[in-house]
Amino acid sequence: MKTERDRREMGRAPCCDKENVKRGPWSPEEDAKLKDYIEKQGTGGNWITLPRKAGLRRCGKSCRLRWLNYLRPNIRHGDFTEEEDNIICSLFASIGSSNSSSPAW
Repeated sequence: MKTERDRREMGRAPCCDKENVKRGPWSPEEDAKLKDYIEKQGTGGNWITLPRKAGLRRCGKSCRLRWLNYLRPNIRHGDFTEEEDNIICSLFASIGSSNSSSPAW
């Protein structure tokens, strides 16, 4: 019977040291470290090594998702404008939700 170690040794190498990686919500200090590092150094195209270089105890994937979904300067947070809301409502009225046109397999 295969052990947990055998399963880990098969396939792809882990992206990070799971025991020493912080999980859970990001603190404002972590956000500031990540944002500051990327604004000064860029990503370098290697998200796996970025957390260590930025001084974070996070997984590279977690850093990438945090940057792309929350911290990028060109992301707009907040409500839709009235114009955007009208466009969404008119499109929904004309074509419906994406589920309404899905075939029933």
